[in-house]
Amino acid sequence: MTMRALAGCLAAIFLAAVLGVSSPCHGQPVSGERYLTYTGIAEAPQGRRFLYGEKHILVFRGDALAERVVLYTCKDGSAFARKTSSYVRAESPDFLLEDSSNGMREGVRSEGGGRQVFFRAALSDRERSSTLHEPSGLVVDTGFDFFVRDRWQALVEGDDLTMRFLLPSHLSDMGFKVQHLRADRIDGVPVDVFRLTLSSVFGWLVPGIDVYYSTQDHLLKRYVGLSDLLDATGDNIRVDIRFGVADRRAADEHDLTSALQARLEPCR
Repeated sequence: MTMRALAGCLAAIFLAAVLGVSSPCHGQPVSGERYLTYTGIAEAPQGRRFLYGEKHILVFRGDALAERVVLYTCKDGSAFARKTSSYVRAESPDFLLEDSSNGMREGVRSEGGGRQVFFRAALSDRERSSTLHEPSGLVVDTGFDFFVRDRWQALVEGDDLTMRFLLPSHLSDMGFKVQHLRADRIDGVPVDVFRLTLSSVFGWLVPGIDVYYSTQDHLLKRYVGLSDLLDATGDNIRVDIRFGVADRRAADEHDLTSALQARLEPCR
């Protein structure tokens, strides 16, 4: 596996995981269903140059996060990519990521009582897929957020934890290490910083991902690392994303429908 491939593997872990293929319930409101929205801005780590925006819409049923839609937006606010997630399992959701910039498409889908992982690098490529084999504790995409929350105390007390994380581009999973780096502050708010690295011999060769969670309510405030989106040369974009925790507000079914139906076009 090349260093670029390893970097892509690491990038896939946690983008858009602050808190899938659309739910069959979108047409009919469900009792106890509520919606939440917030935004993020991805900038270049050096120079704070705007790269893209993120708009998240979360759907809760009862107390459980059931669905998420993320629009990746250009500077003018138009959408060029979308990720939809359905939390069939908290740490292992079904999801679909589509990027109109290059035709990339990846995710996990439930079909006929089983699950498949699939990947297509570009519009001209054939989609590859495989039966999803789920080792104990497999983490998929934004399911990492649940991994951190459920193991918060162990992490902040200094335990280095390992997990198997699905890499759709390889139709398989790899081992990663998660550790607590330090306590810090962002805009005066106490945060805890966690780092993700490959647990294999290649781990020291590939940049890690640092995620900053608010200490009190465990909400992601900042992400520094490789994006799962690609630049024009096919390399993963290195980003510094700051999420608008303070601008979280109630949303409604119209917000969800608009995000699901938004036309995706490459940025001009």
